[in-house]
Amino acid sequence: MQSGGTIYSVAEGAGCNVSEVSLNIHCSGTHTECAGHLLANPGDVGMLLKDIMIPTVLITVNTSLFCNSGESYHCNVGDNEQIITKTIIQNEFKTWEEFQPRALVIRTTPNLNEKKYYRYSNHSPPFFSNDALRFIKGIGICHLVVDLPSIDRIEDNGILGNHRIFWGDGVDAKGEVNTESMGTITELAFIEDNIPDGFYFLNIQLPHFVCDAAPSRPILLKAD
Repeated sequence: MQSGGTIYSVAEGAGCNVSEVSLNIHCSGTHTECAGHLLANPGDVGMLLKDIMIPTVLITVNTSLFCNSGESYHCNVGDNEQIITKTIIQNEFKTWEEFQPRALVIRTTPNLNEKKYYRYSNHSPPFFSNDALRFIKGIGICHLVVDLPSIDRIEDNGILGNHRIFWGDGVDAKGEVNTESMGTITELAFIEDNIPDGFYFLNIQLPHFVCDAAPSRPILLKAD
């Protein structure tokens, strides 16, 4: 920080360091967002995570070519784009559905270590079909954690249809967002391969930013 001609840096002769940080929450790493992401009032994501231990299921899914999926999306999609389908999520989830989790963590393959450092502006990342989000909403998931930059296609004409399904009526990709939604979406969360699929408790740690999103640290705790 610089103030009154003083640079607050020990290297510059000050008594202490006072750093300033500029952060793009949605594009710079793991973050958790709330319905305020799509509202004129950005909301307060820190108020939504009152549960310390959230019953959670972790599943691993493969992506599919859109042209082979038989599923839908709310804007034009190329045949060779990769998506996560309702079918694969449903198949992987059924092993754990008896636990009736409130959170779902989805790890995509391939799960290379390089995923931590991808410049997604140079890639066309996978995204979820609308059918997948309708299924996720339909099974009562309140907190969704993914290892992708977005649950939506990076370019979807500014609609963010899957976000609208999750924070809306669970069906309409172009519908209104429920301003009272308590749901959260965590994106860019890398899940190591040595963590097996199964039932866990999820603790999402984040600074209490009065904002639509905050940097976060989701932790999976094994349920014995």
